Amino acid sequence: MSELVANSADLNAVAYASPRMAGSASSAAVGRDDPRSEIRVGLIVAGIFFVLFLGWAAFARLDAAANAPGRLVVTGQRQTVQHRDGGVVGEILVKEGDRVRKNQVLMRLAAADVRAQERALAAQAITLLAQRQRIRAEQTGRPLVAPAEFASLAEEDRAAAAEAMSIQRAQLRTRAAVLSAQRGAFGERGSQAGAQGTGYSRQIAAIDEQVRLLDDELNSLRTVAEKGFVSQNRLRALERSRAELIGQRGQYTATVAQSRSLGSESQLQSLEARSNYLERAATELRDVEAGLNDVLPKLNAARDQLSRTEIRSPATGTVVGLQVFTPGGVIAAGQKLMDVVPERTPLTVEARVSPADADDLNPGQMAYVRFDTLHERDLEPLEGDVTRVSADSFTDERTGEDYFTATIDVPLSELAKIQEVRGQEFELRAGMPVSIQVPLRKRTALQYMLEPLTGAVRKSLHEQ
Repeated sequence: MSELVANSADLNAVAYASPRMAGSASSAAVGRDDPRSEIRVGLIVAGIFFVLFLGWAAFARLDAAANAPGRLVVTGQRQTVQHRDGGVVGEILVKEGDRVRKNQVLMRLAAADVRAQERALAAQAITLLAQRQRIRAEQTGRPLVAPAEFASLAEEDRAAAAEAMSIQRAQLRTRAAVLSAQRGAFGERGSQAGAQGTGYSRQIAAIDEQVRLLDDELNSLRTVAEKGFVSQNRLRALERSRAELIGQRGQYTATVAQSRSLGSESQLQSLEARSNYLERAATELRDVEAGLNDVLPKLNAARDQLSRTEIRSPATGTVVGLQVFTPGGVIAAGQKLMDVVPERTPLTVEARVSPADADDLNPGQMAYVRFDTLHERDLEPLEGDVTRVSADSFTDERTGEDYFTATIDVPLSELAKIQEVRGQEFELRAGMPVSIQVPLRKRTALQYMLEPLTGAVRKSLHEQ
């Protein structure tokens, strides 16, 4: 009986505990199926990621920049080759794309008539210069030397100059010989007259001595004749002899004067011959100087015109835009013949900037240039400088879009980076597409994301 009571108590206990156990198991099952716990975990994970993202965005740099497409241009660097006077094409020595050196002849114009004129004027100038040098030698009495202008003569003119100097030396010798002969003749005549005058002067002295002796003798004889010791005939004979001597002395005196006059005249004629020689030289020098003043400007003009028949390159670079292809064709004055793109000049990039970014661009800002056709990983964007921003916008006729133009110069040191990657033989050509990026201001990623919101708030605060 007691066992039945105990079993009954155990059954009651089990029956009483069974509902509680069943309720606890049911609660656990319900807890496992509740979606709120999963949402809570998701929110916690999202919050962690959001906090991390905000931390990254607050410190990560995401600077503002203006991006624009562009292209490589060399228009501003091209040097146009033209001819001032025009003419007939003789030779075309280059073709499109040729590399040329500075002052290299690119084209020659037909110049037969100009060449003939220049040669004729050069011959006249050489002759006149040699004549002027000979005349100066005549005036100074110095040896004839070549003029200083002959030192710079072209090789083709040296033979003509040597011949001209030879002719002038011969003429100088001839004229000097004629003058010397003239002055020698006058000098000889003067010497003869002087010698003749000296001879007659001596005869006059002898006559004077004879007259003195006759006077002494006559004085002695007159005293004796008064006493009758000497005949009057002898006395008169002596007096006649004295008179004859006096007459002869007069003739000799006149002859001496004439000789002296002839000597003076000969000396004067010699001086006059020298004076005439110098005067003629001075007159000839004036004529020669006038001739040079007329010929030299014409010669310089002809040579200038002749030099312009050789059209030379203004710089070392590449020929582009060749416009003339036919020898014998006619070119007009000032006509564009070709362009030469100079080598090793700063790179110029022309970019199309949207109106929204144009206000933020100013000359002097740094810009990054990336060549769209170059895909090398090692080639970093090239650094350049904004040099110009157009004052007004332009409209693309094809798309109708408005844009501003910006010019960016890339220095040679940056261009060297391209050659380091692509090699020295790589050439940049006009029209190559590029991408431009101009940093405007520093900002973080968070500031970038908040800009629309802050802009809207700022705008709303200013609205009526």
